[in-house]
Amino acid sequence: MRFVDILYFLFLLTMSIDPTGFHSRLKDLLFVVLVVYGVIYCLKRQQYIASINRITLLAFLLAPLWGMFIAFITDNLTDSSYAMSQIRSMLYITIFFYMVTMRLNILLKMIWINGVILAVLTLVLFFLSELGGIFLAAIYDYGNSSGNYMMAYNRDFLGFSVNGLFYKTGSLIIFSFIYNLYLYKGPFKLVLSVILFLSLMVAGSRTPMLVQTMILLVYLYDKNVIGKFLTRISTIFLLVMLGLVTYMLATQEKEGSNETKYENFESYIDDLSEKGHAIWGAGLGSEFYAKGRGEKLAYSELSQMDLIRMYGVPLGGGLIFLFFAPCFWLWKYYSRSLFLKRYSLGYALFIILSGTNPLLLGSVGLTGLSLFMAIVNKSFLMKQQKKQIPESCETIRIEDNGPLVIDDLVLR
Repeated sequence: MRFVDILYFLFLLTMSIDPTGFHSRLKDLLFVVLVVYGVIYCLKRQQYIASINRITLLAFLLAPLWGMFIAFITDNLTDSSYAMSQIRSMLYITIFFYMVTMRLNILLKMIWINGVILAVLTLVLFFLSELGGIFLAAIYDYGNSSGNYMMAYNRDFLGFSVNGLFYKTGSLIIFSFIYNLYLYKGPFKLVLSVILFLSLMVAGSRTPMLVQTMILLVYLYDKNVIGKFLTRISTIFLLVMLGLVTYMLATQEKEGSNETKYENFESYIDDLSEKGHAIWGAGLGSEFYAKGRGEKLAYSELSQMDLIRMYGVPLGGGLIFLFFAPCFWLWKYYSRSLFLKRYSLGYALFIILSGTNPLLLGSVGLTGLSLFMAIVNKSFLMKQQKKQIPESCETIRIEDNGPLVIDDLVLR
């Protein structure tokens, strides 16, 4: 492991625990150092960059500039501070230049360890909040006064009062949970799996709980834990039950979060009906009247709808497609690697979870996208090696009938 890789781990940890930079600006400093190193490394070694990754980089770096231009010429630039913050956030996709310099086994292991730390911290804070009194008050006040990246609350689900504690960066735990289930073979596999599973289950929110449950069900199906037939029957039954519970939660009238999102969604549709908004968007920094909040906003919890509202259906839809593009590629071409297929599923769930917090258009969402861009880049390079293997190439692939190997990491 290189010294600079340790800096990347510190970047991950800082982004997870202090994503808003409330305590320090260490995340931004480490980001700059890593990107500069990555760019110099790629230029010096003439690092191969796949065409899809070049398109993605250009799209996410240029789209905000185009959005500000549209907002300016249509006189919709009413929240310039959000526009500038969005431009800064989109720059985080350039962490990709550093990620492609890392060996895949080190990269995935660091993301796994980072998720474990975040999961342990989440559970410790949750159990402290369950003690009530001064502990709950202190955690609640801290969450509201420290950039709102951690939430402690009580919600009513299906007539039950449920306490919840959720780090908004908790969507990164999804990757750690899948890695722990499919690749980790150590003695603490069961203990860590329970910790990672519970860390999102205590969120007190629908989407994280359903995501973790779905991943666990898929894993039990893959491992044929209780027999193939019984596993299939149980999985179908549980998925039906999950669907019913999800519907009940989504249509629960007393759940204010649902009502707010539904009304905001209607507001997006109304805004898109404005002349030209569906084609070129309202522009970055523009505002729309959000019925659910009863005020004008530059963005809401529905990140995918924000992309379409700001950039229009063609460009906004294209950016959404680029978010999902890596898992399409990995799913199609590496079916013999069960881990990559499940990691891709986790990434799709990560996009859904991050898109409702919202974190998709921030450093967390773009770092997740960069991770899968790096994996795709290595897989494209691996395909080229079947014809010609460069001396400087660090990825290998063994016979077609064997397991998939990238950077000495066996992906079964």
